[in-house]
Amino acid sequence: MNKYFVLFVVFLLVAFVFVGYAEAGKPVKCPIKPDTNVVVYGDTGFGGVGDLSKSWITQFMDWWKSYDSSINYVFLDSRDVSNNCDLSDYPNVELYVQPGGNAYYMQRSLGAEGKANILDFIDNDGGSYLGICAGFFYMAGDYHWQGDYYDWPDLLGRYPTLEGSITDIANYDENPGYALTTMDNGHEMIYYGGPTRGWRDTPSDILGEKIMSFSDIPSDLPSSIKYENMLLMSVHAEAYEDDGISGLTTEQRTENYKWLANNINDVSGTNFYVPPYAQPKQCNDGIDNDGDQLIDMADPGCSSADDNDETDPIGPVEIFADGFESGDLAGWNLYGTGREWYASDGAFEGNWVARAKRTGAGDDSFLETTIDVSGYSSAMLEYYRKLVGLDAADDFEVSYFDGNWVSVEHLGSEGETNSNFVFKSFSIPSGTSKIRFKCEVGAVSESCYVDNVRVLAE
Repeated sequence: MNKYFVLFVVFLLVAFVFVGYAEAGKPVKCPIKPDTNVVVYGDTGFGGVGDLSKSWITQFMDWWKSYDSSINYVFLDSRDVSNNCDLSDYPNVELYVQPGGNAYYMQRSLGAEGKANILDFIDNDGGSYLGICAGFFYMAGDYHWQGDYYDWPDLLGRYPTLEGSITDIANYDENPGYALTTMDNGHEMIYYGGPTRGWRDTPSDILGEKIMSFSDIPSDLPSSIKYENMLLMSVHAEAYEDDGISGLTTEQRTENYKWLANNINDVSGTNFYVPPYAQPKQCNDGIDNDGDQLIDMADPGCSSADDNDETDPIGPVEIFADGFESGDLAGWNLYGTGREWYASDGAFEGNWVARAKRTGAGDDSFLETTIDVSGYSSAMLEYYRKLVGLDAADDFEVSYFDGNWVSVEHLGSEGETNSNFVFKSFSIPSGTSKIRFKCEVGAVSESCYVDNVRVLAE
């Protein structure tokens, strides 16, 4: 009986092995269907796509499909792209999407076969490509990442050297690793380590058309590029509010979705329905809404791009104010042959005041800053000052610059000492671009104090 039992067990094991080999030998069915028009690479973990990026692109595609039911998308894993799904066999597929994640893992997982499949789809089948963040890095032939250089063999190699993360916006290696940042078109989008050109390690020339750039940093660095049939994104226009990030509002996300959908249509030649943009705010619509020949942020009626009333305020507007409560003289230019002004105690109000003390006999010390009163018809300069122990050999002067320096208060050889701060107010012209305070005192007991400097305009 034991003999027969052993034979039966051996038979079962052989049968299981045979069935296993038979199943392994069967071709795996490609998930692309005849009506599929968008494929999205979605292999997470060592496949290279970030869990957050997959969640975001899913929500974007579901949002778009809710407006146009003809959109049919499927996710592909690395085996699908490299072996199971020859994209050339599916002529209805218009767009291939490579989301964010890790470009090294992407190229390693997809390998040479996946690379060839994607490039054949782009180069020969008339397909289009959306690369977001790591998906943009993956399109390059090499890149700089956090100061190190990489040229992995199975990157797609269709774009010149890239670099990231842009630490001037957000350092990927430091918590939280991302930032909500402003685009040159007014959109607010999530930056999470995406690439650019022209920052530190790459030249500023680009292939294709820069269709969006970062406005929170200098140099007009590209945040999105249209190159032939490719839409390459450094930022996450598909990011979803409160899904792994904070700061993005529902309104901002919805407008970002519309922007992304419109640009996908443009690069791929599709005509999927996109809902219209929300009516822009008056201070961001490019229109002179109050008829004063000033538009958007050039209009004194606009406090921000989100302001929906361009009407000029009634009465004077404070366009400059400094009570020196930062504890330093940041924003002021300090120069002259005398000892510099500095932040001191003894303020008129608060804790800090600008002070010049014992500059040296005959040595002037200047405290100067720039202002902008263009667009206003009149302006007033106000300040509080206290002069301690100034005699005929000392000097204190306040001036504005409108092409020439013009004095509004000049002590000269009269001398003055104040036990308390004295309020001063002077009219200055609308062409004024700078104001400055001068102090020249020789003795250790002599000082000039200035506090609560304001410029009001209307």
